[in-house]
Amino acid sequence: MSNEARSLFFYHSTLADGHDASCVGAIVRTARAFNASHGITGVLLFDGERFCQYIEGPSPALDALVDRICEDPRHQNVTPLLQGPLSAARRYPDWSMAFSDVGKDSIIDRLIAAESLRALELLQQAHLTLDVG
Repeated sequence: MSNEARSLFFYHSTLADGHDASCVGAIVRTARAFNASHGITGVLLFDGERFCQYIEGPSPALDALVDRICEDPRHQNVTPLLQGPLSAARRYPDWSMAFSDVGKDSIIDRLIAAESLRALELLQQAHLTLDVG
């Protein structure tokens, strides 16, 4: 196992004005390719208007990805729920980027309203029932 520092980033954001849900497929395709080549794993939820994403991986690559997300014109109001070092095992080791269109399900509302660690627990519980592909 590598001694390289690992980090996590868990956030929510809103689809920016001037963009519609049709751009999400491109976001997912790009994320899967980038993440797979940089050792990043995670899950992305989208409800038609808002994103909620958890990503984990090598700190340098993850930091670069977080910068890309924050600068992406398709995202606005990027709001961290939890970020920092990942000292335990990965939560999503096999998913370069799992994706679920949660529709109007209130899961994103619950994640945003929860305290950071509780939000992460809710996400882990919810992913078992989400259609992530």
